[in-house]
Amino acid sequence: MVRAGFANPEEQLVELLPRRAVQEFARGGVIYSPQQPSTNLYVLVAGRVKTSRTLDDGQTVCRLVCGRGLFGEPALIRAPIHMDTAVALEPTSLISWTGPEIERQVEREPRLGVVLCQCLAKQCRDLTERIESLVLYQTPERVMLALVGLARMAGTEMPDGTTRIKALTHQTLSEYIGTSREVVTFQLNRLRRLGMIQYSRQHMDFAVAKLEQAVRQGTGPSQGRSAVA
Repeated sequence: MVRAGFANPEEQLVELLPRRAVQEFARGGVIYSPQQPSTNLYVLVAGRVKTSRTLDDGQTVCRLVCGRGLFGEPALIRAPIHMDTAVALEPTSLISWTGPEIERQVEREPRLGVVLCQCLAKQCRDLTERIESLVLYQTPERVMLALVGLARMAGTEMPDGTTRIKALTHQTLSEYIGTSREVVTFQLNRLRRLGMIQYSRQHMDFAVAKLEQAVRQGTGPSQGRSAVA
């Protein structure tokens, strides 16, 4: 049973784990990297974090962590090789625990193990949806689906019916979507002309219903069309 007052497992996670001091990172601050490895599990208190891994062909893939998001999961399996990087996208506050600390707390509070499983299951579901978009859709639809996902994950409803998130660079979006920065810029300009998004240096506003309708009505699964048309 979910405890009263908590809307998601990440909120419960913070309550079930031991109290720790909040760590502060400036924008661009490296939380961990292959050169600065960490064995901690992190929960976001405020701000946004990009976790990424550079593949053998030089392409970078990433996950964006918002809200009370969880990252640094290799700490739970004590991975011997550290390949991921986590960087603060803005002033960010975190709480962290080592793998052994979490194991000891699970023994004291079994509910923590269930909540951790729920958090990780949510991440697996989100990752599965992103993989499906890579397989089923071409780049225009993948961009729209990614924007919808970001709006639902970290958006604020605006009076005009749009959903607002803090701005992300085109480079970060390209790493998240799995394409080039030039293609992302092209697609964002196209969607702005169509009235589906508006963006500035401070924020991005998405007409989520219009984006979802565009994917459903003829701009859905790949039909052999150009990846940028």
